[in-house]
Amino acid sequence: MKAISYVRYAALRGVLGIVLGVFLLVNPEAGVRTLVRLLAAILLVGGLFALYFAFKKAPQNDTARTSRGPEPDKGLQRLLYMTSLVFIVFALLLLLFPAFFAGLTMFLTGIIILLSSLTQITGIIQFRKANPVGLPWYIYINPVIILILSLVIMLNPFDSAATLVIFAGIICLVYAVTEIVQAIVQYRLIRKSKTPV
Repeated sequence: MKAISYVRYAALRGVLGIVLGVFLLVNPEAGVRTLVRLLAAILLVGGLFALYFAFKKAPQNDTARTSRGPEPDKGLQRLLYMTSLVFIVFALLLLLFPAFFAGLTMFLTGIIILLSSLTQITGIIQFRKANPVGLPWYIYINPVIILILSLVIMLNPFDSAATLVIFAGIICLVYAVTEIVQAIVQYRLIRKSKTPV
């Protein structure tokens, strides 16, 4: 890829990141639902592809099967049908009830983060029992903060989802600005070195 093309793609990624970041910051509740609907669209497309390949693997008739080769794998075909059914049904549920699944997703995220913090705390306790060396006080900060965060997410998943979307919007904006600055710097370096673009 030519150097100038890379700079153009970096600038485009930056602009798209700014658009996404502003969208997530302006309307975080809609951002959560949009992310759930995007997941639903991905699942729906995956289910439709699985259904297409299941139909493609289906035996036509005896004469067509003998001329085309061996009989298709029935287990694979059943798996494709089952996968397509699960993906399509789950995608439709996500499209019909995005708020419920956004809250459920946040609740499950809270449980996972809670288990992670408990694992960290247990690891610190086990380390202290095995080693007589004292640990600095700041070692305990991370697991305690994660424990508090997990409890907040589990007790109030809807507001937590909006807060996390706002955080994601800020991250997108920071990423976008750094991507654009990097593209500008690279463009100036290319022009300065007179590298063929």
